[in-house]
Amino acid sequence: MSKVNVQGVIRNLKNKTSNVYTPVIEAIVNSIQSIIEKGIDDGKIEIVLHREKLLSFETTPDVISLDIIDNGIGFNQKNTESFDTIYSDNKIDIGGKGFGRFMYPKYFNEVKVESVFKDETEKFFTRKFTFGNNLEIVANEKIDPSISSNTYSKLSLIELKDKHNFDKTLDTISKKILERMLIYFLDDEFKCPTIIIKEADDVTEYRVLNDFLTETDDIMLVENKSFVLKKDETIYEFFTKTLKIYFAGSQKSKIILTAHQREVIDTSLYKYIPEFEDDFYEEDKVTGSKRNYIIKTYVTGEYLDTNVSLERDTFDFPKETPDIHYPFSQVEIERSTSEIAKELFSEDVNIRSEKKFNEIKQYVNNSAPWHRTYLKELDLTDIPYKLSNEDIEIHLQRAKYKQETTTRIELKEYLSSTEEDLNEKISNAISRISEIGKSDLAHYVFNRKCILDALRELLKRRDDGKGELEKDIHNLIFPMGGDSEKTHYDKHNLWLLDERLVFTEFIASDQKISTKKDALGEPDLVIFDKKRSFRAGDNNFSNPVTIFEFKRPKRTSYKEEDDPILQIGKYLKEIREQKYEMPEGYEKIKVNENTPVYGYVVCDITPKIMEFAEKHQLVLSPDQEGYFGYHNGYKMYIEIISFKKLIDDAILRNKVFFNKLQID
Repeated sequence: MSKVNVQGVIRNLKNKTSNVYTPVIEAIVNSIQSIIEKGIDDGKIEIVLHREKLLSFETTPDVISLDIIDNGIGFNQKNTESFDTIYSDNKIDIGGKGFGRFMYPKYFNEVKVESVFKDETEKFFTRKFTFGNNLEIVANEKIDPSISSNTYSKLSLIELKDKHNFDKTLDTISKKILERMLIYFLDDEFKCPTIIIKEADDVTEYRVLNDFLTETDDIMLVENKSFVLKKDETIYEFFTKTLKIYFAGSQKSKIILTAHQREVIDTSLYKYIPEFEDDFYEEDKVTGSKRNYIIKTYVTGEYLDTNVSLERDTFDFPKETPDIHYPFSQVEIERSTSEIAKELFSEDVNIRSEKKFNEIKQYVNNSAPWHRTYLKELDLTDIPYKLSNEDIEIHLQRAKYKQETTTRIELKEYLSSTEEDLNEKISNAISRISEIGKSDLAHYVFNRKCILDALRELLKRRDDGKGELEKDIHNLIFPMGGDSEKTHYDKHNLWLLDERLVFTEFIASDQKISTKKDALGEPDLVIFDKKRSFRAGDNNFSNPVTIFEFKRPKRTSYKEEDDPILQIGKYLKEIREQKYEMPEGYEKIKVNENTPVYGYVVCDITPKIMEFAEKHQLVLSPDQEGYFGYHNGYKMYIEIISFKKLIDDAILRNKVFFNKLQID
């Protein structure tokens, strides 16, 4: 007997995809090979389930042990020596790695073998042994003459180890084993033995796996196809068998790469064809009932057989990028397979693809009209079937970025080219850039529409009868505590007040304009602008100043000290005293009595506000939604604007754009 550190081998098993069914599949495959070696047509394999003793509160006790019994050639001397030899090459010609049997003690506490075989003199003997746990694979071996007239083997996998469990029901266990064994039932070169799964203590409870393919309609073969991969002089052919599986539960449609008739790797089909993410279904034309099913496409071929790993859980060739040793990657093989599945189910795929496009189109029409120009640029094959609005936006942004990058590179190449007759190409590139600009403008305009809708909601009366707080309106127009150094122009909404304020030199919101202890509080919004005639960055007395004061919507109660015009005037006084520095801190803001100053009060027009306006000799606007005039005392233009006028004017300024986008 050989000696090997059995526990060391088990600890070093790298099979990450194995589970409790793996040793059972290994045992069934060995039984099939034993039956093939015996050369009989009436091969039979029984998997007998032994369950825990039934407890009072259990309806179905757990399976803890199994017997796998076959009428194959048995454990003769040659097969026993192979079983006893780590990395045996006894079955190398049929893909045997001499390694799978170590899955037995990985999952079960005890493994026993009982077998009847014939020796070279055609006499029958019984061989019994256990799978050793220490230094022997074949342990406690005993051989006796047998009165049996036929060979067989019985492998007992006893007492499942902790933290491992089989499924509960006979049906589920049968289907789980069948799914892993399907490739054998589909083999055209030999007749698969009859495989029966049954309960140890109930002779009436059993399932014949073969019947799932011959007497039920739970599995249906769709078609066999092949494809060829070629690189230089290297050519390999691959063969596919595509099936409909009607009992897959929550599984997804899969591509299954096999080696020597065993599943090695399975990959969800939707990774290559997104439309396979959902189950398919068939409708009974008579009853109208629907049956769900998934797709499984099995792939076989010499390239897979040759390059499978020792543990049969992966392949030696790269997953994505071929190299000098392996001309084809896993992804290449799976992608070619997915195209076959797509062709076989083209009608369903096209329907789902159209549905996906319509969902994207609906999102664009309802929520993102600025993306319309990119709809035709989308590659639907790269977009998942089940999409959230966030997913759609990401893919549209990618299409936009791709078009922008490609167009700019093209234009740069055209402009530096010496070719003749480039005018048309350059014109086309510029046209695409123009489309990109239109898309960005549409996005900007749509955002304005959303802001106006939000402002309209904020101006409504709350359930308590009061208006929203001043800060809510303030933050919508410009973030409180922010300034133009922190807040980019596309992150504020000063256009609600005046389009000229979108681009300004420096803005401060709710920040002190003086560091002196006796300084006033923070103005709601102060803007130091620059005239277009001056160089960027000029700090000049002629650059205008704009100050805004916001009041809470629906506010009616004001004291004399709440006069907003006086408040703006006091802030202006400190600004003119040059208590406010440029953002860099190098010099004071240059503001004097000749500097253009604009003061705006945004509030509801109430009797007290009217009183303040008249006291400062302001003129009622024609629409009676505000006041305006020049304040001689403060030397500034002052305007009082109602919230209604603010929103009405903003809508009017943008209405033509909303109309063009069909969002008004």
